[in-house]
Amino acid sequence: MNLTMTVEELTADLAKEHEEWLSHKPQTVYDLVKQIYEPLLKMKQDGRTDSEICAMLTKRRIDISAGTFATYMKRVAKELRGGTRPRTARKPKPDSEGRRATPDSRVQNSTPDSKVDPGAQQASRPKPDSAPAQSASPSMSGFTSRKPPALDA
Repeated sequence: MNLTMTVEELTADLAKEHEEWLSHKPQTVYDLVKQIYEPLLKMKQDGRTDSEICAMLTKRRIDISAGTFATYMKRVAKELRGGTRPRTARKPKPDSEGRRATPDSRVQNSTPDSKVDPGAQQASRPKPDSAPAQSASPSMSGFTSRKPPALDA
């Protein structure tokens, strides 16, 4: 390897080239909306609609729909507020502490050493051969379908 400059000069030269590249780097429309957010917000507060603002941007060769513009404005506002607030953890229900749920825990007695007649628990449940409960959704009973129409080819 044959360096014609020092490491410091090479580092500075690469940093300069990177800064130059960044200045010419194509921006996304979102980045542009983010940079000019304050004037855009002022226009909205003064009564301009999203469509009017988008028409102004389109005249300046910045193509954006009103829906996308509204989304970008909300996103920038959220970022400026500091993003979302951290969620607080849920508090456990008072009766769930220290007890592990089992499939039949809702019908079992809360004291494990109590003697309960197993037939008494079964009496509260519907028998498997009993008629099913009415469904809340509409049924297809009485529905008849017609033959599809014949299509001439």
